Amino acid sequence: MPELPEVEHYRQILLSLVSNESKGQKQSVHLDFGPPPLPTKRFLAERTLRLINEGDYEITDVLRKGKVLCVVLKKTTETDTAAAKEGDIFTITEEADISGKEATILISLHMGMTGRISSPNHIPKLESLSEECSYPPPHTHLIINSPNGQQACFSDPRRFGSVFVHSYDSQNDIGEEHIPAFQELAPDALTSAKDSDLDIVTKFANQKKVIKAILLDQRQVMSGIGNWVADEVLYRSRLHPDQSFLTISEASTLVSEIHYVLSTAVTCLNGEEEQLPEQWLFHRRWRGGGSNGANSKDFNGKKISFVKSGGRSSAIVPSLQKKVARKVIAADSETASCEKKKSATKPRASVKRRKT
Repeated sequence: MPELPEVEHYRQILLSLVSNESKGQKQSVHLDFGPPPLPTKRFLAERTLRLINEGDYEITDVLRKGKVLCVVLKKTTETDTAAAKEGDIFTITEEADISGKEATILISLHMGMTGRISSPNHIPKLESLSEECSYPPPHTHLIINSPNGQQACFSDPRRFGSVFVHSYDSQNDIGEEHIPAFQELAPDALTSAKDSDLDIVTKFANQKKVIKAILLDQRQVMSGIGNWVADEVLYRSRLHPDQSFLTISEASTLVSEIHYVLSTAVTCLNGEEEQLPEQWLFHRRWRGGGSNGANSKDFNGKKISFVKSGGRSSAIVPSLQKKVARKVIAADSETASCEKKKSATKPRASVKRRKT
């Protein structure tokens, strides 16, 4: 399943379709369906595709939050935005996603289990798919043609992904709060882990819910982390996926490792090699080594085991990732110290003393 690093890589591919205003380009983007069968659910309708093609739109940006992409289309010609649909600044309807008169249209893409974005010059690899190098890849559902001559396509063999179209009629700059597909997601993991503020750390600490489930929950603390990233981060943090009630120290280490793993993976995938560090568990977590993974070992020769955690299969190194039984909230002193540091930055409230 594509996770934040892969989806950010897909965003970079789509950015090649952005119109270059400095060259005076004012031609329109053109969308095509791939060969049948096409998805019947969570996919744009034929009428919607036609209205976009006839509406004189160009791609101006590609945004990402977590594992969801948003392609921003804006009209290349003046239009009467008052003639667009009335109501909220974004609208979704069953029969027609748009009217074709909106100044801005947002196309949201979720990769699901096997979705990916490819271009004629680059077909990203995906662990769950076979080594397929033809373009467009099999099961291509949507092809995007840019007036700058670039092309990209969305393919999804298992058809768990989705493509939704929303209209945006405000003249204000587009923020993530304006994109329906972004609204229910927790803060982006790459951005929020980079900040490493105490609010993020404390959201991971002292939770009864096991840490693997928290990491996989796209709405709780961070969005964008999937199974392999979670396993990699927990391996580097020396945390068992079923560990609960993390200490502040453990949570702080976890957030630092999230940023390291995500930023490193993004850099690698956007480079020419597309090779993650050899020491990572990633290369050995796919039940290799024979006997359904029974003989798998990490880079240092330590045995890898597979357990069920957070509803997913998890690769762990038992000698390094030991579950600690905690029946009460751990490290109250650390939490108190953390809160003390936070409160120290706040102005002290004035205290009225009673006269004697």
